[in-house]
Amino acid sequence: MRRPRSNWKLLREIREMKGVVHLLAPYSHGHGGRMAGGIVLTVLLLGFRLLQPWPLKWILDGLTGVGTQPVSPEWSAAGFLAVTGMAAAAEYGQVMVLVGLGNQVLYRFRTHLFRHVLQQSLAFHERKAQGELLTRVVYDTTRLRKGVNQVLTRFFQTLLTFVATVGVLFWVDPFLASVMGVLGAMALAIMAKSSRKVKRAAKKNRRREGKLAALVAEELLAIRDVQTFRPDASESDAFARVNAKSLKQEGKIRRLGSLMLFRVEVVMSIGVALVLLLGSRRVASGDITAGELVLFVSYATALYTPFFRFARQSTRMGTTLASAHRLQKLMSRAPEIVDLPGAVEVERLSGAVEFRSVSVLNSRSAQGSRRWALRKVAFSTPGGESVAVVGANGAGKSTILRTLLRLTEPKKGEILIDGHPLPHFTRSSLRGRMSVVFQEGVLFGLSVRENLILGRPGATDEEILETLARVGARDMVERLPDGLDTVVQKAGKLLSAGERQRLTIARALLTDGDVWLVDEPTTGLDVGGADAVIAILREVTRGKTSFWVTHDPRLAAQLDRILLLHEGEVAFFGTRDEFQASVSDDPMRIPEPIRSSIEVTRS
Repeated sequence: MRRPRSNWKLLREIREMKGVVHLLAPYSHGHGGRMAGGIVLTVLLLGFRLLQPWPLKWILDGLTGVGTQPVSPEWSAAGFLAVTGMAAAAEYGQVMVLVGLGNQVLYRFRTHLFRHVLQQSLAFHERKAQGELLTRVVYDTTRLRKGVNQVLTRFFQTLLTFVATVGVLFWVDPFLASVMGVLGAMALAIMAKSSRKVKRAAKKNRRREGKLAALVAEELLAIRDVQTFRPDASESDAFARVNAKSLKQEGKIRRLGSLMLFRVEVVMSIGVALVLLLGSRRVASGDITAGELVLFVSYATALYTPFFRFARQSTRMGTTLASAHRLQKLMSRAPEIVDLPGAVEVERLSGAVEFRSVSVLNSRSAQGSRRWALRKVAFSTPGGESVAVVGANGAGKSTILRTLLRLTEPKKGEILIDGHPLPHFTRSSLRGRMSVVFQEGVLFGLSVRENLILGRPGATDEEILETLARVGARDMVERLPDGLDTVVQKAGKLLSAGERQRLTIARALLTDGDVWLVDEPTTGLDVGGADAVIAILREVTRGKTSFWVTHDPRLAAQLDRILLLHEGEVAFFGTRDEFQASVSDDPMRIPEPIRSSIEVTRS
């Protein structure tokens, strides 16, 4: 049986705003005084608005000789000006105080939301489209801010105005107020029904905008390929399709909102017309004075404002609640990797590493599937040795580095460093003792100095320049327009690949880690540049534990140990001599995809 729909959906949506209150309440601490001031100004504003029609009633009753005129027309006119001016001042103060409060609360919330997103696991970010997260952090919080400011400055003021005005109407003339009440109930029913449709359409459009942002981010990140395969740089079919649907849905939301306003205006106009008709007859019969009729019509007309605000805000509330729902869902997701109670700060590591039957799920596996990136990986290496992590693409090489950094957690088994499980240490201190060089030199849109000191915020310029000299990048940096203060634009893409990689090596060197994790550092470099980068890294990692993900057999042959992975499992682990002996004794135990490189490794 179909559940009956309630005509009081708007009131249920007001109750749903409690969820928004719970979401934002932790970020409003310390603003009690501002909130109290805003409430006082709202009440004053309401009082001034209710007083505005009374001078007109007094003047009219004085002219007709009916009723009382407590003050002269001159004082009535002056009183009207004074009340209007005070109402304007109260409204200005209310908006400034409450909008400022809303902005401060949303500033804190957005800051915490961004930090919360950054704390999510690497697997979470690999499953989520970047554009969708961008929509949550930027656009949904902006909509929420606008909605909260509307609620603070308009919604409750409108609600109080509506209740107070209705009370005054019943005090002036209960009969005419009952007529307006019937029409008002009809208008509320229209708004309730329409707001349900608006909210449903807004939720649908928020999902489409998330997809649209994801498509834009994807194409901009791969702009080289986009321009190569689509020389005219025209929009993709997928973008055009989602964009058109989003535009159509936005038009539907506007159409529903405009239709609601039209219907409410018609109903309220009928109400005022009935009041004029019936009220004039009551004046003629002596039941009320002409001044009271004018007063009643003024208040009845004033109901237009709260009703229209209710109508507009029910539309905005639909989009606000849709955004809030998505933000609540994101905020309710606890980070998968956290510091355990009692985790300690690590001061120094000797670098002894042991994997004990470690199995890691592939973060890109389909929902519900269990595809393993690593399966029962077991090996150990003493501190101070270099390990080449080799294997075919997808063998799990980079996952080894991720687990050491605690960017990914094992599903089974454990990893020990210096005899302690990794969760024994806090994540920040553990990562602080590791220097990392990834495949491509990633630089942020900061100055060269700010990029370099990410690994060690307290580094002096002298230390930075000395480090740059060690990696052969000091002259290059000094040639930049502002030296260390030069802002690296567009993720460092104005620098060559080799220059970016040297800067990232300098950043890792400044970190002064006890364990080095190096992931294909020569990707995209020519032979000369690659040899220079390898020489620098070999120099700075001497005597330290280091793991090198590489496809280069020549590099693997220079390292102390070789960890050979095949489909997530250990195919071999041992020294170079043991590796060569193993190949000589039983070549078939080495997986075919990398067997062809063995001859180079031997040399």
